Amino acid sequence: MPSGGENAVPVAVVGGGIAGCAACLALSRRGIGAVWVAPAMPAADIPGESLAAAAPPLLDNLGVGHLLDDPAHRREQSGYTSWGSAALLERHAAAQAGGSGHVLDRRRFEDGLAEAARRCGEIRVIDRPLADFRHTGTGWMLSTDAGQRVGARILIDATGRRATIGRRLGRFRRLDRLVAACAFLRQVEADIDPTPATLIEAVEDGWWYATLLADRRLVINFYSDPDLMPRRIGSDLTIWKELAGRTSYISRWIDSAGYALSQPPRLATAGTAWLDDAAGADWLAVGDAAASFDPLSAHGMTTALWTGIEAAQAAARMLAGDVSAAQDYAARLRAGVAHFSRERGIIYSRETRFCDRQFWQRRQGRNVP
Repeated sequence: MPSGGENAVPVAVVGGGIAGCAACLALSRRGIGAVWVAPAMPAADIPGESLAAAAPPLLDNLGVGHLLDDPAHRREQSGYTSWGSAALLERHAAAQAGGSGHVLDRRRFEDGLAEAARRCGEIRVIDRPLADFRHTGTGWMLSTDAGQRVGARILIDATGRRATIGRRLGRFRRLDRLVAACAFLRQVEADIDPTPATLIEAVEDGWWYATLLADRRLVINFYSDPDLMPRRIGSDLTIWKELAGRTSYISRWIDSAGYALSQPPRLATAGTAWLDDAAGADWLAVGDAAASFDPLSAHGMTTALWTGIEAAQAAARMLAGDVSAAQDYAARLRAGVAHFSRERGIIYSRETRFCDRQFWQRRQGRNVP
């Protein structure tokens, strides 16, 4: 029975999302053996997201750049914003510094990424949830809910916003408590050709995001704070319709493109939170377990890929005896959080129409301390 010492596997990765997949792929490309504690993800849809233009080189680095060729995804050419003004402004990918990104079928993308990681010869997959973990003095001992045990020298936490491991090992901090009300809409008038675009609209108590997926579903998300989100919105379709109906452009797009709100949204956490130190002597946190960002940044998936790659590189250095590798990784992540916080403050400060409303007051001028 492995004890987390000399007979342990080099690395254990816990968590099956984008960051966990990226860490496993990056470890495999370095020839580092790992156990991946990755329970199968639920089949429910994940809200559609824009993948930033900085992400494709990271996918190429992992050997999975071909995933973006899937017709389930589309290249993002144009977007519209009503932010800081009642006018609707168009922004085209050709005018963006980083070029065009992609609008993903998030479930399809994650499934493809996970399949690639599971095919890696150096990765042994355990399809059970983590039940417990403990430090042995020379490494880690992990136990699953089925009683399986595995020892590892280095532990990578890819458990998402729960940060199952990192919250026990590091200091967790939160900047806001943003939540999202998310829905997938299908056309009720199929003879209308919807515009392939993304739209962001600021309103009194939050902001809306909508994007058209390649399969013609329309993703609608509303972001606000828990105390400002209408009560029973997740169970009352009438409340959801009334909220969307008060928008200037989201409602117009829904109606003109032949869509309908047919069921209440589901709610999801979307706030900004992070670990002060996302690494220790023999552990690292990646993706949302290390730092989760307000979706306004549109860099959540890119950060997950980047941290997975960087953590694998740090793990390789740690296995080679480099005592500074973990803290180098943590320092780079702290710098990224600080940069995001500054950019977030600038973007929110551009919306001045609703400066007397709590949602906007909470965000203007508030950055990482």
